[in-house]
Amino acid sequence: MDTKQSVRKAGVSGMFYPGSADEIRHLLDNALEREGDALQKQAVTGHIAGGVVPHAGMIYCARQAVHFFEHCRRNKVNPDTVVIVHPNHAGAGPAISTDGYAFWETPLGKVPADMSMAGKLNIPVSAEAQAGEHSAEVLLPYLQHFLPDGFQILSVNMLSQRHDLARQLGKNIVSAARALSRNVLVLASSDFSHFLSPAESKVLDDMVLQQIFSRNASGVEETVRRHQVSVCGFGPVMALMEYAGELNADYKVHMLKRGHSGEVSPSHKVVNYVSLLFETDAE
Repeated sequence: MDTKQSVRKAGVSGMFYPGSADEIRHLLDNALEREGDALQKQAVTGHIAGGVVPHAGMIYCARQAVHFFEHCRRNKVNPDTVVIVHPNHAGAGPAISTDGYAFWETPLGKVPADMSMAGKLNIPVSAEAQAGEHSAEVLLPYLQHFLPDGFQILSVNMLSQRHDLARQLGKNIVSAARALSRNVLVLASSDFSHFLSPAESKVLDDMVLQQIFSRNASGVEETVRRHQVSVCGFGPVMALMEYAGELNADYKVHMLKRGHSGEVSPSHKVVNYVSLLFETDAE
């Protein structure tokens, strides 16, 4: 693959999110309007280091996801690079990788990839790991809609969601950003419990959230594995926690919005969505 000219074409446009720019904007503006009252009650004044956002179909999770992105817009977050750390659903590629594309494309246009910063992370490049993977792509329309133009992206694919890899990734993001003088925003792409009743899944998710709010990254993995919690991006969440901890050991985690697929399509078995914001005092 010619990484200097390669474009990752939209793979799930028209499925996980609308297939036209106007439809995307309409869906996101509608979700934002419906969440207006809840957003007015929230206040974040410190540095936004990153957040946990869902990667399901927009019709199911936009009402959770827009909370994080609207806070970024309100606080005039204007990153040089958005690092999207996401899981690997297909099982292909190395334990952790970047994708090697020069641009990513959605109906809202092309976004350049920060290939210089990717090179500083000291992890393999694998187009195979990214092929067919939706959990980074579905966040791009939110970024394109809510952030000012001019940002780059860097996707990091975690097939192996171990704490030691997440810890090293968090450290590497900080060192790479400092070496290149990048203003960075880190997104952890993750849905929470899958295909359980709302009551049962809330109990399990609360155990994971307790570890997140306690800033115990290794405790996230321990809880997920011990209780078999189907949080699909717990590795990315740990990487964000480690990144925030490198900036400020006393970082804050804000619960912005949680919900589930049954609120859109009634069912006894739902997928849960949580939007979290990580706030630090570091610039």
